[in-house]
Amino acid sequence: FVGLSLSYGLSLNSALFWAIFVSCFVENRMVSVERIKQFTNIPSEAPWAIEHCLPSPDWPTHGNVNIHSLE
Repeated sequence: FVGLSLSYGLSLNSALFWAIFVSCFVENRMVSVERIKQFTNIPSEAPWAIEHCLPSPDWPTHGNVNIHSLE
């Protein structure tokens, strides 16, 4: 009777390990899918040049700084 109990106990340990392993594996994959789903819902950034925020045409395109008598 003891040998039979040990035999079933050891096989149950293996099955339990396998069930936990598969459960963790599936959970990790589902987290990956959830992250991808969240990334698809992120709003896009504004364009580099916004038409209503551009400087006027008479704004200088080049500039320089002259420093005199710096102490």
